[in-house]
Amino acid sequence: MHTTGAMEEDDFSLCVLDNARKAARAVSRHYDRLARQAGLTAGQFSVLVAVRQPRQATTGELADRLSMERTTLVRNLALLERKGLVISARSGEGRGKHYLLSEEGARLLADAVPLWRQAQRDVMGHLGADEFTKTINVLKRLSKL
Repeated sequence: MHTTGAMEEDDFSLCVLDNARKAARAVSRHYDRLARQAGLTAGQFSVLVAVRQPRQATTGELADRLSMERTTLVRNLALLERKGLVISARSGEGRGKHYLLSEEGARLLADAVPLWRQAQRDVMGHLGADEFTKTINVLKRLSKL
């Protein structure tokens, strides 16, 4: 069915979903390569950064902050806890848990931050400073879709 005003021909090379996924995979691979030097994945780094926030966050709050499925986050937190990087405790209300970085987790995160900065510089070098800023702003807008 063809509607008035629609493109004469569908150009799937302009598909936002397809291009966003390809870009996300490429960026994830790049950040993962650098994070591995600290013994982490890029996803684990993101979780540690979120846990590091001054306010002790619950699983639900962390999932929202990271835009991550709760079950995926719980698996990541359990692994980080087994590695001794994260400490969990029951929330004051008795429902759910909140999380803190262990001393080892804080040290590892401090070692990983320069690698993250390098990944950021690499992306900025690839895009240029203006396009980097525009891309971050576009990604933030898309995340609210």
